[in-house]
Amino acid sequence: MFRFIVRRLIQMILVFVGTTFVVYALMFAAASDPIQALVGERPVSPQLRADLTVRYHLDDPFIVQYLRYMGNLLRGDLGTQISGRPISQLMGQAWPYTLRLSALALLVVLLVGIGAGLVSAVRRGGVFDHATLILTLVVIGIPVFVLGFNLQYLLGVKWKVLPVTVGADAGITAYLLPAVILASITLATAVRLTRTSILENLRADYVRTANAKGLSRRRVIGVHVLRNSLIPVITFIGVTIGELMAGAVVTERIFNIPGIGYQLYQGIHLQDGPTVVGIVSVLVIVYLVSSLVVDLLYAVLDPRIRYE
Repeated sequence: MFRFIVRRLIQMILVFVGTTFVVYALMFAAASDPIQALVGERPVSPQLRADLTVRYHLDDPFIVQYLRYMGNLLRGDLGTQISGRPISQLMGQAWPYTLRLSALALLVVLLVGIGAGLVSAVRRGGVFDHATLILTLVVIGIPVFVLGFNLQYLLGVKWKVLPVTVGADAGITAYLLPAVILASITLATAVRLTRTSILENLRADYVRTANAKGLSRRRVIGVHVLRNSLIPVITFIGVTIGELMAGAVVTERIFNIPGIGYQLYQGIHLQDGPTVVGIVSVLVIVYLVSSLVVDLLYAVLDPRIRYE
């Protein structure tokens, strides 16, 4: 187990360096005039432009800027926005909104996704099973922004069931609709994956042996089948934790949530390279850590799995 963790940590370092390098290179290549994007349509004096260029090292070669950024990152410094605000302060204020939204979306995926997949597999061929397969297929085929705008109009504007936007002081109720929209594609995939995995395990030899021993159907499915079936589901959900936070770019933009996704959108719009790279770097760390935790959970779900 120790050697496995060491190997994974080395892989995580390589992936992190490679990802930040690619993102930094893309932002460096796409940046046309970040100073002008910051001030909008107002004219920028040559003196101010020269001062900002020197202050943020915009005239340095790409590799010099990247190495300087990585050196600051290793010291815990995420850098400074072009506007002069520390990125760590920006993320400190934005994280609570994204964490609240992502945690609620993940809870919806776990409860509804696994529960609906279990019922659909146990009642295979029934009305619930057919309805679930059709509904999940439709949800997977609809883009998130289309689903978000339509549900926002129906539930928020027309029927006034839920709030249209989520303010800074909004309660948990205001996050229900954006959380469902954020979790929609992941939820639909989790339902189908859970159903497929349970159906596969129901045909396994150990299930026939458990039934022959006289174990109740609830115990066979709830203890033995479900536990073995959760391995691919947990893998999928663990990988999508980072995607839920990154996917919040669209959802937070639709519902005006001042979270990480919204700040990432603003950074791209303003061509603020340090902000974009800083946020993406943190999201990559979240993704890598969640993947490592999922791999370690395999041994908990299935004691036969060992990493020696």
